[in-house]
Amino acid sequence: MAATAGGIVLNGTAARSQFTPADEEQPVYGPAVSTPATLEHLWAHDSEGSGAPLTTKGNLVTVDPDGTLIGRDAGSGEQQWSYSHAGRFCAATFYADTLVAAFDGASGCSDVTALNPTTQQYSSTRQSAFPDVMTLTSTWRHALALSPERLEIWRDDLVRTIEYGAVEAPQEAGMQPRSGCTLGSAALTDERFAVAERCPGDDSVRLTVSETVPEDNREPEEIASDVTGADELWVLGMTDEDTLALTRRGADWAVEWFTSPEHYSPVLMLPGEPTITPAPETLAGDDTQLRWFDGTSTHAFDLTSGTYAWTAPVATGPGVTGGWSPDPEDRTARDWVLVPAGGRFVVVDHASGAPIRWLDATPDDDDAAVPDADPGADHPPVVEAASVTGLSQIGDILYERRDSEIHAYKMRG
Repeated sequence: MAATAGGIVLNGTAARSQFTPADEEQPVYGPAVSTPATLEHLWAHDSEGSGAPLTTKGNLVTVDPDGTLIGRDAGSGEQQWSYSHAGRFCAATFYADTLVAAFDGASGCSDVTALNPTTQQYSSTRQSAFPDVMTLTSTWRHALALSPERLEIWRDDLVRTIEYGAVEAPQEAGMQPRSGCTLGSAALTDERFAVAERCPGDDSVRLTVSETVPEDNREPEEIASDVTGADELWVLGMTDEDTLALTRRGADWAVEWFTSPEHYSPVLMLPGEPTITPAPETLAGDDTQLRWFDGTSTHAFDLTSGTYAWTAPVATGPGVTGGWSPDPEDRTARDWVLVPAGGRFVVVDHASGAPIRWLDATPDDDDAAVPDADPGADHPPVVEAASVTGLSQIGDILYERRDSEIHAYKMRG
């Protein structure tokens, strides 16, 4: 066993990487709960990637052009630790107190490492064949790696609980329910995952719902799978029972609530084709609400009832839920959402979407906070369509990804 463990260390993904830890254990901050009244700009750093800035409980993580991950102090932005790998950076996510990053290896995005950014230690690694393109999303207990050819789900120790789609190993023949399908989008809970796929012989997009943790990780356990009648379908999110998705049926575009692949009801009819179709960077939310930015507006949906909640008509991204944490032990009251809007931000009520106040990114502006004004839109900011702004937070620090830069702001009540 000792010889085997040594071989993993010498020949595995850790042997092709360099982890430079911080001088001390990194702090952990709880989520902010106070509605911000002003934003104080602190600093900015360049970072590769898109969508919500990558954060842990104590560090903002930026990505250098060469793929090196830099863990930065939440408040000062100063570098605390770094992790680099010999291969190209593919994707990363934070869940279960671990930062999981995938890099190009011997076979696609195959080298995966989990680090504990708080204690500054390697947690686990895995190596397995995967296509050259990967997106990573996660709950607090599982991560979902997706490509057009294949999907995998990993536990917090990187043990694979499911492989779905193209499996090249001959010993796995016949264990997948279908072959030759193209996977388009997916979502997961700790109990189930949903995937939209186009399969040979199907006359429309197929929606498949399966167990997140089947008895055999090589053989998916389907709960339901059928064609939907939709010409196009994007999975937005799901609960343990139902799935929310954007569909195109002929010329009609709508967000629909699927209780099964063949049973659905319209939630929000759209006037036409959205400027941006759903992707990880256009989606955000929490355990009760999902938000999708369509290129011009942000739409919110209640996941507990499968209903439409509200629309922020002037937006550049899906926003961030104040006081939200993916860790169930850290979750607090969630009564406001911060939505980006072309260099400004609007704080809205979580349930109704009613505007509370506009905030400027420049605290010296006399209009930085307008608590008593109706921001419903006498003077809304001018927003360029199709620009996507990602937001994250650690404690009372807000992070905004604007193009290739991440800006940090102190949220003051």
